[in-house]
Amino acid sequence: MTTTGWQCGALFVVGGAEDRKGSKLILRQFAERAGGPEARILVVGTASSAPGVILAEYKNAFDELGVGHLDLTAPRTRAEVDDPKLVETLDRATGVYFTGGDQLRLVSTLGGTEFARRLRWRFTEGLHLGGSSAGASAMSSVMIGRGRGKRTPRLSSVRLAPGLGILPRVIVDQHFRERDRLGRLVTAVIEHPGLLGFGVDEDTAFVVDPQGEVGVIGKGTLTIVDGHHLVGSNIAEVRDHQPLAFFGIHLHSLAQGWRYDINTREVQLPRPTAGLLRVAAQ
Repeated sequence: MTTTGWQCGALFVVGGAEDRKGSKLILRQFAERAGGPEARILVVGTASSAPGVILAEYKNAFDELGVGHLDLTAPRTRAEVDDPKLVETLDRATGVYFTGGDQLRLVSTLGGTEFARRLRWRFTEGLHLGGSSAGASAMSSVMIGRGRGKRTPRLSSVRLAPGLGILPRVIVDQHFRERDRLGRLVTAVIEHPGLLGFGVDEDTAFVVDPQGEVGVIGKGTLTIVDGHHLVGSNIAEVRDHQPLAFFGIHLHSLAQGWRYDINTREVQLPRPTAGLLRVAAQ
């Protein structure tokens, strides 16, 4: 097993509102990783307040992508999550995809169950996982459970909770640019400076490979907040609603084709195109 904790499963972390009716770039790549026509994908709609609607959309999307076998589920209680038939379905799956909704609903229903334990175990053995919006946030070990966007960093802007523990070194936020959530992600990282903050835009995903390298796909960006070089902050002195002061945090913005190494915390630039080379030579 690598130092990231993964054996060979890929992890697709989606910022929400991914294209499900057009080219379906993100879902297409997830389906291909899971086996394409031979894939067995389980879509979990537990996070959603209207699971029937959202599951129907994913069914149409994956059917159009030619997925060989699709299972749809939205357990609402912990007993339903640990139904032996559902656990058997998980054991047969080549890919599991979590829809959006409410990450606290998702984690409070799945956390500590046999289903969650087997999900993590199967992931280390090669199961491909995906999560959109709430399903993305839930992948963290430390999860943003609630919070407010459009604010400067302050303790009251974010509430943290345990996640599913699939992505142990990263705190994930979603709908990032669209809902102006930089302040709450920075706050989360100041509280946990040993972790990376990954903010992913809508119709955008970062894909983590077994070596811990991250690739960006989709129309938006991945914002990375790295607190490893944090020099200091006033977090221990301020009240919850007072603004945080800090210095030393590193900030990156990565678009499609750019990569990032979680182990080394280094950005890997894409190869320049011929056009870029011509501009640079002028």
